[in-house]
Amino acid sequence: MRLAAEAQAPRPRLRDALLLGVMHGPAELLPISSSGHTTLVPWLLGLDYSELSASDRKPIEIALHAGTAAALTISPPPSQITTARGARGAALAATTLLPTSLIGLVARKFVRNRLGTPMTVAIGLVAGSAALIAADRSSGSRQADSETFTDALQLGVAQSAALWPGVSRSTSMLCSARALGFEAGDAARIARAGLIPAAAAATTLETVEIARSGITTQEAAVIAVAAGSSFASTMLARPLVRVLESGGTLKPWAAWRLLVAAATILRIRSLGKDRPR
Repeated sequence: MRLAAEAQAPRPRLRDALLLGVMHGPAELLPISSSGHTTLVPWLLGLDYSELSASDRKPIEIALHAGTAAALTISPPPSQITTARGARGAALAATTLLPTSLIGLVARKFVRNRLGTPMTVAIGLVAGSAALIAADRSSGSRQADSETFTDALQLGVAQSAALWPGVSRSTSMLCSARALGFEAGDAARIARAGLIPAAAAATTLETVEIARSGITTQEAAVIAVAAGSSFASTMLARPLVRVLESGGTLKPWAAWRLLVAAATILRIRSLGKDRPR
């Protein structure tokens, strides 16, 4: 009976990994939540990926972040890098990463066990939309090279809100930078610069855990497709960064998030339950 149940259990599929990778790059670069989209879109479309256990999805999620982090690190567009260079720039990045890492280590179990269902992700999308609308009304004139270590700490604390799937690192840092008085375009630059160390740190930590448990040959192929397609989609989506750095309104991104959240809530109501992650 056990063997029959294992045979019927859904397994990661290359098709799903490819779709997730194609979505991940643009969703990570824009303030619309990559975690929200990789959780909700497969569920809304009824893909096998949505039926996988959290432990089976984890290697794929790591591969997606690794692909994006690699693309941003190898060939980041100049507009993603703040004007704070050299040792000071590295120190600011480390300061931003510190509170995010500490809070993440403490809250990981809670996030894994309590968050990540379609409804909680939809709530995260709505919360992020509200933050974007509020940030859109703010005005500032500070330049990226005026960032202080106090700013970096505050940005790091804000970035930890992205532990809630659906909120997104890009959204939390962008809104925080706008609240700190940075000009719209430079706030976007600061947010983009913060993606690289955060994604790299999260990927490294989770990869160590996965390496301990090992992966099968089939899982290795799926992971490779997820990482490769995420890398490619991130490279192709880099021009989208210019949209944010132009200082335009954030309302379209807020509206898109609300649309995905609404579709999720309607599906939950039609099913009569919020399917566990």
